[in-house]
Amino acid sequence: MGTSSSLLDPDEDESDYEGGTLLTQLEGLEAELSRRSLRYFVEKVWDIVEPEHPFVGNWHIDELCRVLEAVSRGEIMRLLVNVSPGSMKSLLVSVFWPAWEWGQIPQLRYLTASHGAHLSVRDNMRLRDVVTSPWYKRHFTLRLSGDQNAKQLFHSVERGWRFATSVGGAGTGEHPDRIIIDDPHTAEQARSDAERQRALDWFDRTISSRGVVRDTRIIVIMQRLHENDLSGHLLKKGGWEHIMWPMRFDPARKDPRDPRTEAGELFWPHQFTEEKVRRLEIDLGQYGTAGQLQQRPAPEGGGLFKRVWFEIVDEVPAIARRCRGWDTAATADGGDWTVGVRMSRTPEGIFYIEDVLRAQLSPANVERTIKLTAQMDGTGVRIREEQEPGSAGKSVIASRAKLLAGYDYRGVPLSGDKEARARAFRAQAEAGNVKLKSAPWNEAYLAELEIFPNGPHDDQVDGSSASFNELTLGPSPVKQRNVAWG
Repeated sequence: MGTSSSLLDPDEDESDYEGGTLLTQLEGLEAELSRRSLRYFVEKVWDIVEPEHPFVGNWHIDELCRVLEAVSRGEIMRLLVNVSPGSMKSLLVSVFWPAWEWGQIPQLRYLTASHGAHLSVRDNMRLRDVVTSPWYKRHFTLRLSGDQNAKQLFHSVERGWRFATSVGGAGTGEHPDRIIIDDPHTAEQARSDAERQRALDWFDRTISSRGVVRDTRIIVIMQRLHENDLSGHLLKKGGWEHIMWPMRFDPARKDPRDPRTEAGELFWPHQFTEEKVRRLEIDLGQYGTAGQLQQRPAPEGGGLFKRVWFEIVDEVPAIARRCRGWDTAATADGGDWTVGVRMSRTPEGIFYIEDVLRAQLSPANVERTIKLTAQMDGTGVRIREEQEPGSAGKSVIASRAKLLAGYDYRGVPLSGDKEARARAFRAQAEAGNVKLKSAPWNEAYLAELEIFPNGPHDDQVDGSSASFNELTLGPSPVKQRNVAWG
């Protein structure tokens, strides 16, 4: 079904509110702006749905409103949005946008679905609160029919309708103009191959063919929960406008609508402060954080590294070559971690992760920590640090070399991406040639490797790569006795 040109055409002379109405001139302007701008409409009706929580704007609300307006115009037919929980996604896509559209084209038919019908019904009720409010009735022509006005299904007088169901539920035999699928999986369902496949089959066999003759727009909005969740399935098939906004900005996966520029920059700092995000990351764990917050899921136990490859041992050999690889950061109590991974290589070609130092430090404390660690390791342990590109990276390495006079220290210019630098280390781990000394840091280390490269942090992988590549690509092996930490 096409969209009325009055929906978004800023040059059209609308006069619905003129003549014979009780609207004041100010109300007339408000009505006009509400019809022309979804963003304006959202702020005006916010108190109807959330009277106890004041509206707080953010760039993602503005951008998503613009995208939804493009869907209304027919410029986008299939939209996939991956955003974190708490981002107002359900209110924007399932409540405000349909209320805005429906008020101008009351013949539209909406089918909404979620992993549970109760969620779709909840948003049905929210939308009904909006369209039956006095404010809405003054500004829009939509009126609900008294013949069919239940929680799950209600009609407009002009024979449009809104139906709420669940994934795999009833009602999907209808032919709507809009299909909104909001959170098709729970986290638990996404871990089940059978439950995940049930949702994919439901979409492919039932939803994808609905409303073809009506030019139906389909919107799927969700957090990522698994590589093969509905989002992953649709992205593999192609043909979707994709929005992906992680909680912490990732420059390697920048969405063109995302205005953030600094790595790790928060998605909505007013609502999700650093403290709140860090607490979420702890609660969700590395796997949940990667998917639900960063929108980049990895298979549990099935990333580039597997936990089962690493044997944990109580002792490490005395005779071996050793290197401490550093990946440094300079943000105290937040952001990336400073990590130093000490690794050894025996004459037989077995590698041991002997120690991992990991902390969030200020620049001054980074230097103190590196110097103290060097003293504890001893002069027989090489020190290698990843060197960031540009003059700033060279300056850091030069300063560190003076600090570590008397030690075998060198900066390692970065070559290739993180995955490429870790490839040789991964191959030896897969072959069973990498072992871990039993220590409290084992779990955090393995958890990061297990989800790499899809986790929120990769500092321990980088430190490991720096050590490993030095021990394999550096000078020929020599026998060296264990020192200090062994």
